[in-house]
Amino acid sequence: MVVSSRFLSAAVFALAVSSATAGEDRCLVNAVIGGKPVKLEHCAVAFYDSENSVTLYFTENPLSAEEAQNFQMNANPEVKDSAGRQRTMAHLAFCPGGGKPTPNPQAVKSVEMSWNHASSVFLSRQWVFELPKDKELKIEKLSGDLKPGGRLAGRVTGGKKSDGLDYSWQIDFDLRLPEKPASAGPSCGR
Repeated sequence: MVVSSRFLSAAVFALAVSSATAGEDRCLVNAVIGGKPVKLEHCAVAFYDSENSVTLYFTENPLSAEEAQNFQMNANPEVKDSAGRQRTMAHLAFCPGGGKPTPNPQAVKSVEMSWNHASSVFLSRQWVFELPKDKELKIEKLSGDLKPGGRLAGRVTGGKKSDGLDYSWQIDFDLRLPEKPASAGPSCGR
């Protein structure tokens, strides 16, 4: 009985450690889109493994399982939901390690970003930030392991005026990368 009790204790401990290590996906975007404050708490990630690049997709309302799976495959964030309604959403596409499998904020050279607000298509914006030259966007931290099933965590902050409207963001994320790589994604120019 002592052996089985020890085995059970070891199995429970191993399960607890693996659950804590795997962690749950977390994301929070506090932003202003064209002067309108938003909070985006739902997200998905696509990983393009041949480039070690990611596309992050943040939404106000949850994505269906099918929408999340489609995004993981094609890295194309949809601005409309399955009913055809505009979404309040944001997306970031970049190379967290500059093409290498280890994330490093200083290695990020280019970030594609888009915003959409459900109330008006006129608030939508899309930019490409060239780092470190463009000071409106800052990658404050990045960590993880860029591989299928790996993790990526980070914080991106910044702000910009566009056509007299305010845009600002604090983006926090800790996401598990999909096991199956996307069929497309940002090129890292290696």
